[in-house]
Parts: sequence; structure tokens; C-alpha cells
Amino acid sequence: LESAVWRVLRRMYELSDPREGIVSPPPAQSVHSTSGPRAACSIAMPPCGVAHERLLDLLRERDVGPPTVVEADPLPEVVDLRTRVDQILPLVCAAYHSAMIRSTMSVMCGAMVLFVCWLAWLLGHPALIRENSRLVTFAGVAMIILGIRGLPGGIPSLKVQTEAGIYSNVAPGPSGTRNAQIRRALQSWLSGVRPTPYLRSGELCTFVPFALNRMRGRKVAYERIWLQAADQEHLAMDWVFPPSGFDPERPVVLILTGLVPRLHWAQEGGFVSDAAWHLTAELGMTAVVLVPRGSMSTPVREHLFHGARVSDVREVVLFVEDALGKVRDVDSASHRLPIFGAGFSMGAITLANYCGCYGADARLLGAVTLSGVHDGMANLAFEYSAKTWQPFLARSVKQTFGKGRPAEVAAKRGVDIDHVLSRKVASVHDFDEAFVVPFNGYKDLAHYYRDLGLSGDEKWKQVEVPMLAVASQDDPITHCDSLRADEYSRGNAQLLFLITERGGHCGWPLGWAPWRRSFCSEAISVFIEAVLACG
Repeated sequence: LESAVWRVLRRMYELSDPREGIVSPPPAQSVHSTSGPRAACSIAMPPCGVAHERLLDLLRERDVGPPTVVEADPLPEVVDLRTRVDQILPLVCAAYHSAMIRSTMSVMCGAMVLFVCWLAWLLGHPALIRENSRLVTFAGVAMIILGIRGLPGGIPSLKVQTEAGIYSNVAPGPSGTRNAQIRRALQSWLSGVRPTPYLRSGELCTFVPFALNRMRGRKVAYERIWLQAADQEHLAMDWVFPPSGFDPERPVVLILTGLVPRLHWAQEGGFVSDAAWHLTAELGMTAVVLVPRGSMSTPVREHLFHGARVSDVREVVLFVEDALGKVRDVDSASHRLPIFGAGFSMGAITLANYCGCYGADARLLGAVTLSGVHDGMANLAFEYSAKTWQPFLARSVKQTFGKGRPAEVAAKRGVDIDHVLSRKVASVHDFDEAFVVPFNGYKDLAHYYRDLGLSGDEKWKQVEVPMLAVASQDDPITHCDSLRADEYSRGNAQLLFLITERGGHCGWPLGWAPWRRSFCSEAISVFIEAVLACG
């Protein structure tokens, strides 16, 4: 169904192939309608400016291109009925356990019963329904009420201990003064934020914004640049410039995506493309989207993506810093350049871990993480996430790494691919234990999560740049208690937290028309501007 929908959308909107390297909007597109102070003009016009041309020439000069990967001729894939059932069964179970799907089906069935009852009265038959119309009407109304209030018998959500609000250490001192200013900026922005009143559950707040906003940034033009990492793998990063070209006076924001998406971020849409569009077209910043290894159809030789590897972020940060230093004619080693980081979901986990691993040498002015976790082991107790949303995420990851070159390399490292692709590996936690742990030489899942999370080895105490973690109490995938907001904000003045009552996972729909604004993109920009204002 998903593939069919995307085929229709590509024909309707003429979506470009993300593997072409540079995606440009169709010539017919001329104006973006915006309301910000830096409203975007035509992105179809080529950007100009000396700084932009210097940066673009420098990037293209250092571009090493995609890696050359020689793959064996793929064998014809034979998928029997049993295998198909084995692959789809976890998704069926996840849909059954999902409160959103259960409630939606109950409301739809109740509405259908009432419609049939009304139709029977209107047409005068069948007699059986007419004679039992009161009972049928009561059953329909009951199903609608149960759907709205929630059907009994589902998986209970983990109780939330973290209260909603802003967590920051405002003790006397430079960090406290800065945190107080950031808090005021967030409070001023939040005073104009109104959650969508008719989306009451975290699952709806997760799904609806992604579905409605996925096309807003789909025509963002980007420049694909390849960087060779220390392990000889090639890292892909997509540079997105404002309509008028690179502005050396505005920040550069490194964006980390979610869990190894299959489709390119511009084609997939959602919060990543929306953030890239908002930061560049509305605010005149430059965005750099780091493509996770092996995702979005990028080739990889041997070393696949895993969330605990922060060296990729380091390589890109140093690359961006050196490029900006040369364009601005300053020594990047002695000057703090305006580089920020923003991460979503898995990207949020990796970005936070990077800031903890590198401490004062993170080479960032600040970072924003959205819907991430700091304590991966604590999130293991979130049963609702493991049995509802994670099976869908695990299926996407298995489709990325369970075939072709990644599967071939994994099998040589002792990974049981048949087991990974079976229904026994249903959640992301299961995939981490069955694939990531043996592939990367970890002793067990606890060892991997300790390396992955900011809480492991107390890395949270080593963060030396202001970092804002944004999460929601009703997130159906990552639990906000795993951020440990109160403890960490008290123990490290660099760690700030914004916990909301509603919002879901990277969702936060706003107003009666949630497609008009993006909470995530605005939160990133408000934090960046507040940090810059502190000097």
C-alpha cells in the first residue's frame, strides 16, 4: 500500500529521484508562501554570492564521490507464503495492540452500524433491523464512545514520572545567566503555541503531522557531498542552502535523521525535510543533513551504521568547520564558528552521545535533540513501544540491512540473517540484540546501550555545550523518563530539557490547521537564536 501511494504521489508531484545527487525544484515552481521575517523567494533561481560560490567550489573540490562496491550477482528472491506470513505477522500484532488503530476501528464500526440503522429506517427494510433499531443504535453509540475513551484490554502505557515543563540550571554564573535567557526565549515562544485540540493521543500526534507535513519540504534543493571517513567508508551529506545562497553571517545546522530511513529524506518528507526547509528558506541558515551509512540507497563496503558510532558526526563537524573557516578566512582551530546540531529520534540519541563523548571539543555552539533518549536500558521497560510502533520501525531496518551487501557482510560476522528476518525479531530492541550486537562485537545488549546512550559511563557530566532535549509525555516510541531531565539538569548546567504534555514522537501538531506550522523546526530555531543572542 505504501509503495502504491508513493507511486501515485510521484506522478502527481513529479518527485525527483533522490539518488541523482542534486535535487532541484521544477522550473514551474516560483514562490514559496511564507510568513517569516526571511520569506523565501523562488528556490528555482540559482543562488549567487561570492561566499556561496567559494563554498560550493570548495565542497565540490573535496567531494570524493560514492564508494565503489562490487556486489555479487543477486540470487532470485523466492518468497513463499510462509515467509510472507512470517514477515507480516509482527505488523498485524502491532496494529492489533495499537490504541490508535483499535480506537479508530471501533469508531468506524460504530459509525457504520448507525449508518446502517438510519438507512434501514429510511428505506423501511429489513424488518429485523427496524424491530431492533434501539439495540442496534445503542451498540453503535457504545462502540463510538469506547473508541473515543479507549478500548479495554490493550497494553497499558508506562506511567510517566517526569513532569511537564522546562528544566534548566539557573544558578549564578555564566551558564545560569545563559540558561535563564534561553528559558525566557522558550517561554515567550511557547506562549503562542497551541496544541491541536482534536488530536488527543500521542499516536495521533505522531502520525498526523508526519502525514500532513511530509510534502512541505519535498522540493528542497541540495548538494550531495561525499567525505571519506577514517575507516575508508564514504559518508554522504546533503548541503541545503537558503534561496539567496550561503550566508557566512548565519549559522550552519547539522541535522541527524531518524533510524536509517529507506527513502531519501527529501522524498520521505516529514520533520527532517521540513526542518531543512524552515532553517534555510525562512531563516537564511545553511543545513547539512548527515545520511546514515547504508541508508537512503547509499552504498557501504563493510562498516554499517549503528547508533553508538559518533565518529561519523565528528568527521562531518570537522569537515564543515574547516570549510567555513576557509570561506570566512579565519582559523577554525582558534575561532568558534557558528555550527549547531539538531537530531531527531535516533539522530537525537547519537547527537547527545557525541556531545558527551567529545565534551568541550565538540566544536558546536549548541545542540537540540527531539524525541530521543539518554538511558537506553530504561526505555526497554516501555512495553507499549516495543509491541506497537517498534515492529514497523524494525521492518524498515530489516529491509535496509537484511539483504544485498549488508546481509552478506553481516553473515560473515556471525549474524544469523534468517533469524533476523523472522518474526522472532519483531522490535528495534530485538534487532539490536540479533544484528547490531554481534555485528559490532558488543558483549550483549546492555553493553551496546551503555555505549549508545548519554547516561552510559556518566557521559552526561562531560557535556560542555548547551544542549536542549525536547520530548513529550505521550510519546509512543521513546519514554520521556529515559531522559532523566531533573537529575541531569541539576547536575550539569549545559543540559536543558523541554517536556510537553502532548506531542507524540517528533510530532507536536499545532492549532486547528497543524500543517501550517512545525513545532520541531520552530523549537530548533528558537534555541539557536537564543544561544546566539547570549554571545
